[in-house]
Amino acid sequence: MTDLVAFGEATLRLQAAHGRRLGDTESFDAGVGGPERNSVVTASSLGADAVWLSRLPDSPLGERVVADLRGHGVRTGVSCGDDADRLATAFVEAGPEPRRRTTVLDRSGAAFEQVHAGNLPVGVVRDAERFHVAGATPARSERAAAATESLLQAASEAGTTTSFDLRYREEDWSRETAREACEALLAHVDVLFISPAATEAIFGEDGDPIEIAHALRTDNDLETVVLLRDNGALAARDGEVHETDAVAGDVVDEAGARDAFVGAFHAARTAGDQPAGVGDALARAAATAALVRTLSGTSVDVSPAAVERILAEQ
Repeated sequence: MTDLVAFGEATLRLQAAHGRRLGDTESFDAGVGGPERNSVVTASSLGADAVWLSRLPDSPLGERVVADLRGHGVRTGVSCGDDADRLATAFVEAGPEPRRRTTVLDRSGAAFEQVHAGNLPVGVVRDAERFHVAGATPARSERAAAATESLLQAASEAGTTTSFDLRYREEDWSRETAREACEALLAHVDVLFISPAATEAIFGEDGDPIEIAHALRTDNDLETVVLLRDNGALAARDGEVHETDAVAGDVVDEAGARDAFVGAFHAARTAGDQPAGVGDALARAAATAALVRTLSGTSVDVSPAAVERILAEQ
């Protein structure tokens, strides 16, 4: 049985040279990104058997994405467009404070917008222990939203634990559209990852974090709600609350840290014959996110030994 299957879009990430801005850089560091891609790479590096599903252009750039995932030990199940299809691109300027990060997305008309669940290996979703998708994925297009719901439903009906990282950005979709889409998707979700900002924007929930987590869990009939905060995270499950503080450390690049948290949480919850409890999984996820913040870009392949060292020092 596969530990973790994720579905989402890959992005060609072009980052301006260190210390340069997008408007004056003479070179870019190229890499592959995407929330679900980042999460399964982290999970794989921590020992999980992981698979990534998507739609890619039938081109050298599509081949690069597949090679990237396989290079991190992640198996792929993709449908292909033709060689005229595009791969979404992100131009990134990773400036330190107070300049801050700048990201320019170029993804309109990308191959992923035409994804269809029927063209993907749905069997691997049904046979997996866990299935994960992030909020940006259903926001990409009507077909992406339909594929997301179809895969979540197939996983849920097969007894696979389903996971949704609900992220809301106004540039992706309106609050009304996001709220309607999330209501449909959450009917098939077991584990919800969400930030306080998203809980207010989508559900109108604001106030005490523990009360918010419990309300989201009971109102939406969820197994677990993980509330991600700047100072750590808490999880509500079976009437209990587990909390962990963020691990202090230097920040080179924040990109990929949330994705790494999600991937590490799932890796811990599927580890061997004795998976970690929710509290332990939160602690491992926080340690992993701290490690990723010390790395540039979204190549979130971390060392299990480094995670263990951080946990031992806490």
